[in-house]
Amino acid sequence: MAQTVGPSEQLPDAVGKLATDTTELGIVVGDMFRYACAGLFGQEPETARFVAESRAWVAQAAITLETRIRAIIQRYRPVGEEMRRIVELQQAVSQLARIADRSSHISDQALILRGAGDQVLASVTPDAPTILYTLISLVYEQMRGVFLVTAARDVAQARALVSHHAEVERYFSELHARLADRVRTTPLAAPNLQRILMVATNARQIAESVVMICQATLFTLETRRY
Repeated sequence: MAQTVGPSEQLPDAVGKLATDTTELGIVVGDMFRYACAGLFGQEPETARFVAESRAWVAQAAITLETRIRAIIQRYRPVGEEMRRIVELQQAVSQLARIADRSSHISDQALILRGAGDQVLASVTPDAPTILYTLISLVYEQMRGVFLVTAARDVAQARALVSHHAEVERYFSELHARLADRVRTTPLAAPNLQRILMVATNARQIAESVVMICQATLFTLETRRY
């Protein structure tokens, strides 16, 4: 990942590299989420190690990208379309850093559960494991889809991801209701059930960050019409 604005670099090139590196950041963050969730269903220490190492890389990369954004603004004084694109990417960097943090939280809960996510869920209701699997799959698809939004300003993709968020909310609500009911009836099982709820909540928040990235792109593209 390039770390500075080159002395002979023109504004379009600088913004293009910024978009490329933001997309690269998103790919790493998407892998973090995938590995963190995999740790819920099997004791795989390497998944937690990958998440921890990636979190450190993402934290540094986000700082680097924020520094480059400020340098681009100070050097070129962009306006209009270029400034709108920079604002989009700045929002994406910020939200991707948040997604990395939430993926790390999921990994922490997976370590405590020792890969017993299936067993804990099966003790709730027969369909609880499937609900969480589906929630995770939906969020991962959201993460994969947002790459096109940051890389190519794909308006159709951005709108689709925003509209699909309702499905994420539905599965989260279904799982939340089952977990809450089980906690009320089986207080001794509450600690592990609360950990699963924290996983689901972090997954939901990750999907919300994807929506915020998409909304920033849609807003700036709509604004340029006026």
